[in-house]
Amino acid sequence: MPSARPLPTVIGPTENALRELLARTLSPTSIPGYPAWVALNAISVVDARSTWRRRASDGLRADSEEIEQVLAGLQAAGLVDQEERPTAAGAAELSAARTAVVATTLRLVEGIDDAEQETTRHVLDTIRSRAEGLLAAHD
Repeated sequence: MPSARPLPTVIGPTENALRELLARTLSPTSIPGYPAWVALNAISVVDARSTWRRRASDGLRADSEEIEQVLAGLQAAGLVDQEERPTAAGAAELSAARTAVVATTLRLVEGIDDAEQETTRHVLDTIRSRAEGLLAAHD
């Protein structure tokens, strides 16, 4: 029997709780928030240095001005150098944050079997893909 709860009443609060959980998980680091987290991850991929802005922009749904502001914040925090590469401090903070995110994620999926996790990935990927399609149709 299908749930009487509309899907937006599940997706929205889940998204909000996950974003806040990520913010709290990142708070012991010097990574200044979600946009910086996305950008620093994009910058850290060696083969993506020339395309990190596009990757970060796509991930954040942000324009180039917003991406430049995020980069300036990362540079001001000493996490990224003028060549747009992670500094030693940036690499260390990113490593610590990734470890914390993995630990938090493991707690979130504890008790959810592999098949249910795969179904969740499939459903969320489908919803995201369709949302991106709707956004593209309106651009």
